[in-house]
This record gives sequence, C-alpha cells and structure tokens, in this order.
Amino acid sequence: MNILLSSVGRRPYLVRWFQEALLANGLEGRVIAADLDPLSPASAFTADFLVAPRVDDPAYPGWLNRVLQEWEVDLAVSINDFELSEWARLPNAEQWRSLVRFNSDTQNLIEDKYAMAAVLDQHGILNPLTWLGNQPPALGWENGEYVTKGRFGSASRGLRFTSATDLYEAITSATGEVTTRQGKPALGQRKEEPRSLVIVQEMIHGVEYGLDVVCDLQGEFSGVLARRKIAMRAGETDRAESVDGIQFEALARQLAEAVPHPGTMDVDVIVDAAGQCHVIDINPRFGGGYPFSHLAGARIPDAYVAWAAGLEPPARCLESNHGVVGGKMVEAVRIS
Repeated sequence: MNILLSSVGRRPYLVRWFQEALLANGLEGRVIAADLDPLSPASAFTADFLVAPRVDDPAYPGWLNRVLQEWEVDLAVSINDFELSEWARLPNAEQWRSLVRFNSDTQNLIEDKYAMAAVLDQHGILNPLTWLGNQPPALGWENGEYVTKGRFGSASRGLRFTSATDLYEAITSATGEVTTRQGKPALGQRKEEPRSLVIVQEMIHGVEYGLDVVCDLQGEFSGVLARRKIAMRAGETDRAESVDGIQFEALARQLAEAVPHPGTMDVDVIVDAAGQCHVIDINPRFGGGYPFSHLAGARIPDAYVAWAAGLEPPARCLESNHGVVGGKMVEAVRIS
C-alpha cells in the first residue's frame, strides 16, 4: 500500500505514524509526503518527498492526478483546510478514489462556520449564539462577552476575545486577518463586505475538550477520542490530558449524523458548569489535538490503513488510556 500525506509540513510525526501503521497491518509500501514548501521538515522523514503547487494554481489538479497514478497511491490524506476544499470539488471519478475527503456539500457547510452553527441548531446540538460581523447584534448583547473568528477560518485567523464594549473594535481588527472561502484576504475584496467574513459568538465558560469523531472510510460511525485541554499556543492545543471518550459518545454520534464524513473530524467543545457540551469549532481533518490521544495509545492511522486495505482494525485503535498528559516541544531537524 502506498500512502500520500499532503500538506504535512511541520507535522512529520504523521509520516512516522503512517509508516508504523503499514507495519502494524502487516503491509509493505511507502509513505509519500508532499508540501508546498521544499524545505518542509517532513522531507527529512521520508525519501519520498514531493514539492506541491499551490492549491489555487490551475496546474494543481493535474499534479495531484499524476502523483496518484505514478505512485500508485491507495490512500491519500491531507491536513490542510484549503487543500481539502479543493479535493471536495473534484469529480466523483475512479482517479480520485484514494482521497479521504468530504463530499462537496458537506465540505462547503463545514467551511462556513456561520452556516455550520445553523445546522448544529437544527440537529439539537448546543453551540454558541452566532451572528455575522456585518449584521445587527443579537438581542441582549450589550452586557456579554464575545469571541470573533473568521467565517471561513483556518489557523485561528481573526480570533479575538472581547467584551460588548469593545466588540466593534474587535470585529474591525479581525477583518485584517480573516479570509474568503478561497483563502484570499478579506480586505480589498470587492464582492464581499469584509465584516461579513467575521463571525461573532457568545463566550461559553467551562472546561474545553478536543474530540476526534471517527468514522470508517465509508462514513460509518466508529468511535470518539477525547482529551482535556490544558494549554493553547498559537490557536493549537499545546498540552492536554486524555480522558474517557464515552462521556462524549452520544454527542459524537449526533455530529456524525449532522456532518457525514469519512475518517476523523476534529471537534472542540466546552463543557459548562451544568455539564452541558457546547460545540465551538469543527475541522474536517486530523487536528492539532490528535497527537495527545496517540500518545495515550490511540492509533487512528492504523485504522485508516486497515480500512483502505479492506481489513477490520482492532478496537484498541480507537481507544486511549485515560489520564495521560502530553505536551508539544520545539525540535530541529536537518533537512538537507
């Protein structure tokens, strides 16, 4: 089995974990890493490294097709939001069968945090009150605490925590970071008013958790992994403790129904003082929190490889030991 990991960049641990997944499933093969940056740290972890074009380059689909065919790729995984958006728009053809991707309708939905909030409401899933930065504020907003985000956000662009008093200034500041659905800066866009690309959400107080809602590659719910967030850095989980996912299983099943998907979906939730779970963000890929579940014994890459090979992964792949605390660190690697 040959595996393509695209946009792997600064996460070479995924290269190593998918290499280990081949061995765990008794398979031969190779893990091919690809990234826009020719000096990506991931290039140091595999002899099979490819420099990719930008996903908005007209040559990108042809490049991807050639890679899939020439390297006989059986399983292709990306961890980049904009690349996954491009994958979702590719036609349903045999040449793209190896891509782990959402269908175009679901991808369009999950990219739009404003539309996603409405769908969560329809499915009875608690989430913060949400409105657009260019809309009149919700009734009774004058004394609250709020969060701004990019409507089509990635990498915490436009993230601000603010009181009602400073909300207008926070929205204005956020417009300098947020992007359109295509990843273009909001400022200077003629067709879209920049404030419409910012969402405002009520602040939910409580304990924050990260979840992996995992389905098999056909979209059938398979399990959930969970960890309690201890510290954040640059919008990504920096330290976390693994916890029992069973307390989130009912929510995970609701999410899998509301957002049908293959593979893993990264979900952030806050549990308030009353014990209620509020979904605050969803990403259609391996998130920055998954490594903490892997350190605690989970093996989602093993499950991906097993499913792609037509095998049944052991149940322990989607289980983690509880109470394992992990932290990220800075390390350097020789690239060339």
